[in-house]
Amino acid sequence: MVTGSAVLSLTVCEREAWLIAHQIEPDQSNPYLEVGRFIHQESYPKRGIREVSLPGMKIDMIFQQGKVTIVGEIKKSSKFLEGARMQLLYYLYELEKRGVKASGKIMIPRERKQVEVRLGETEKEELEKFLEKAERILSLPKVPERKKTGFCRKCGYELFCWS
Repeated sequence: MVTGSAVLSLTVCEREAWLIAHQIEPDQSNPYLEVGRFIHQESYPKRGIREVSLPGMKIDMIFQQGKVTIVGEIKKSSKFLEGARMQLLYYLYELEKRGVKASGKIMIPRERKQVEVRLGETEKEELEKFLEKAERILSLPKVPERKKTGFCRKCGYELFCWS
């Protein structure tokens, strides 16, 4: 099953996305994961409903801005902005299929930055192509080969891949 986390990971590492999709958890004591959890917990404490779980989705927050429903995704930096955008598009797409029309915001509190994300026809086509790729990779019978990148040293799966 494709999930929001797998979509985010797939933009960085196919192996990480496969591991997430197959419910193999990263090292929870990884300091980068701990910082991300802290930022998520402490940012925007009074804004909207926090941690909405739906099949394949764990939405950070949902709030109203005027008459518009906003799906907010909190990130610790803008380093993986494209992955965060694809993850948010996936959430908006899945919500729309369930009859919920919403817009999205990537919220980066440490940078005091917010990026709006809208699901238009162009974005739907882009996402559907991406999801085809995701289905293909995530349904592989065994984990994809490891590939050393600059992200490996901060990854929660570093020991899994490189020990």
